[in-house]
Order: sequence, then structure tokens, then C-alpha cells
Amino acid sequence: MRIGILLPHRGVIIQSARRPPVEDCWTIARLCDAADMDVWVGDSVVAKPRLEPLTTLAYVAAITKRAGLGTAVLLPALRQPTVLAHQLANIDQISQGRLVLGLGVGWGLPAIAREWDACGQNHKRRVKDLEEHMTVWRKLWSGEPVSYEGNGFKLTEHTIGPLPWNEAGPPLLVTAGNRGEIIPAQIERVGRFGDGVITTYVNEDDIRQLRMVCAEAMAKHGRVKVNAPNFPMCVYTTIRLESDVAKADSLTSAFLEKYYGGGVNFRGMMGLGPASAVIDVLKRYEAAGVTDLCIRLVGEDQVAQLEQFIAEVLPAMIKK
Repeated sequence: MRIGILLPHRGVIIQSARRPPVEDCWTIARLCDAADMDVWVGDSVVAKPRLEPLTTLAYVAAITKRAGLGTAVLLPALRQPTVLAHQLANIDQISQGRLVLGLGVGWGLPAIAREWDACGQNHKRRVKDLEEHMTVWRKLWSGEPVSYEGNGFKLTEHTIGPLPWNEAGPPLLVTAGNRGEIIPAQIERVGRFGDGVITTYVNEDDIRQLRMVCAEAMAKHGRVKVNAPNFPMCVYTTIRLESDVAKADSLTSAFLEKYYGGGVNFRGMMGLGPASAVIDVLKRYEAAGVTDLCIRLVGEDQVAQLEQFIAEVLPAMIKK
């Protein structure tokens, strides 16, 4: 199981929009790279402001050598698909093929719907737009001239350059099963478009069920072999290292309330407490079939939390 850290690129903006402590993000990226861990970023423009994810990943690509670079999750429907295909291919080239794309459509909360308005997009079209993005990206990333008429754009024998580092392009991990909700339309979307799946707020039973139904959907569409459904499953989870479990729980509740602004149902497995408790949670994820973890650390002491994680937790997760 690959382990990665979500950059605190929202947390630093919560601390200060004018002078965010961005060096914390770069320190964390370098620490992850040295520890053979991956680096992830989230996405929002006005609903949950943060350092812009794609330019942030481009910078991280330049200061790291081997860390995987992931989005958890990118909201493509906020953007124009041709331009975004170009930006993503560019990051993939700069990083020499280290980009992994976790993709979602955003929640239905009022603040999220208003974000689509702010970006000139139709919130009610976000599912169709996401699917159109994935279709157009793969066409453009093939290197062949593309003719395609979509929602507000038209391609006429167009190509882009650079192309992604690998011929298949960055892996597309499509959101499904959040909070353990198995929604048929989401599973079908994974089957049609996904190279894998990304999810959050899940427990072991959720993970096993999600892997099973996604494998069935992907096999139906010829994306995996029926008898060997080996595909990436990434889980986004939350960790706070504290000797006192009650303190870890209290700090996490306050942090998430501020992070999301309320209105979110937090469930599933989180690693809250001493290193032994965190290790137990991570091993349970691995045993359930998770291939990648995107870990959001809690608090403003992100560098210290990561250093403690690398020293006390990571050694227990490394295969001998």
C-alpha cells in the first residue's frame, strides 16, 4: 500500500490568505519525497479556498524526484476540458509520469453549488461535464488529431503538446462509495472511465464491497480482467498523532468543522491517537484491499506531525 500526505494547502490559507506559510507545503513535499511517500492536493476555488492545485503540483514536481503526485480530488467540471487536458499533460511531463488523478463532481452543498456559479459553470451539469472531460482528455492524450463538439467548445483536428509521459496518460481514479454509499451511477462511471477508484469516510466492509462492485463494472466494460481485477483503490483519510486519544478526537473535530465549514457527515476509520492506534488503522485499510492512502494530517503543526508519522508509524508499514 502506497502512503501519501495531503499538502496543507488549504490549512495555510486558513491561517492567512495574504501571507500563508507556504514553506510548510514545500517542507512536507520534500519530507515525503525523502521517505518514499506520495504527495496529494485537493481542489476548490471559492468554497474552500486553497493554493491552486495544478500550479502547486507543478512546483512540487520540480522540487521532488520520486513522490507520486495526486489529486484528491480534482473537480474538472469547474474548468474547460481542452485547457485542462493541456495543463495535466504538462504536469505529467514535468514529473516524468508521476501524476495520478483522483476525480470527483463535488458535493451538493449550497456553498459548492455557488462555486460552480463563480466559475461560470452549471452545477447541474457537473456529472456530464466530468465524463466529457475524461473522454476528451483521452482523445487529446492519444496524440491523434481530435474533432469533437462538446459543451461550449469545439475541437477541429486539434492536437496538444506535450503529451503525457506514458502513452496511456495519468491514471484516472473516479470517485465512488463516499461514506459507504454504493450509488449505481457512480459505480457505472468507474466502470466506463476509471483506471481505479478513490473514496473517503469508509470502513473495512465498505472498502471490500466497493472493490467488488467496481471490479464487476470495470470488467463489464473491458477495463480489467474478470479473473484478475487488479486496480488501484485510494482512500482519503484523516490522522492526528497524540498520546491522548480524547485530545486527538477533540482537535480533529474542531479542525474538520473549520476545514469544511460544517454540513459534512464524518464517518469511517480515522487514525486518532498514539502511533500504535494509527498503525492499526492503516493496516486494516491495507488488509481490506486499499492500494493507496491519501492522509490528511490535522492541525497547524503539520511538519511536526509528519516528522512524527515518518519516525513512529511509517517503519511499521514498510514491507521487509
